[in-house]
Amino acid sequence: MVLSLEPLLIGGITVYTSAQGGVFFDNSQIFKFSSPELKHGQVLLKYLSDHIESEYDVSLRINCPQCKSIVMMRRYFSPVKAVEIDECPGCAGIWLDSGELAKIHENHLTPKERKLLAHEMATNHGFITIKSPTSRFTPTNKNAHEATVENLVRLALLGL
Repeated sequence: MVLSLEPLLIGGITVYTSAQGGVFFDNSQIFKFSSPELKHGQVLLKYLSDHIESEYDVSLRINCPQCKSIVMMRRYFSPVKAVEIDECPGCAGIWLDSGELAKIHENHLTPKERKLLAHEMATNHGFITIKSPTSRFTPTNKNAHEATVENLVRLALLGL
């Protein structure tokens, strides 16, 4: 699907919008608009809300407006997995369909919420940080090593 886009300058940043209310961001520009507290995001959201949504299939793959021959990939914007966005594997540009910026604002996490989510993900999904010893082959406590060897010898003798 080929998009017809118009440049829009917001706070010195140029984004590209479609008549259907979609928007294209160059690499990492989206982070200047993704928080509901940021003025750029509020202005863009107001501008996009004035567009009339037309009927089009958001599941269709689109070509990157910048890298014309590259089809954009779908991925979730955040770990909350509330908004699926299109990202160009070539230039890292982001396409948001109509209404997706509003969803990003609705699901925006504060730093405290992000920290809680990271903790919950680590707890529930088994992501843990393990501090490895200086050497895996030499024990840090020699007495513990000797006790372990003695226990292994006893177990071996019991098996005979």
